[in-house]
Amino acid sequence: MTQPNWQEYEQHKEWERQEKQDHFRVAAGMMEFLGVVVGIVAILVLLALLFSLLNWLGQDFAGTFSILRTRFQ
Repeated sequence: MTQPNWQEYEQHKEWERQEKQDHFRVAAGMMEFLGVVVGIVAILVLLALLFSLLNWLGQDFAGTFSILRTRFQ
């Protein structure tokens, strides 16, 4: 009588362990997905900042050279 109860107990514990493991796998998958999304957003923001910096730099060079051109004429 003790043996079937022990087997049921072991099966129940194994089922609980599998269920917890599945929950952790789902959570890990969601965190990985969110990490990829945040990484893509960060890359896009950094690209926008880079293009903004290059645009500002081009305008600054144009302004500086136009001032130098007018002083030497």
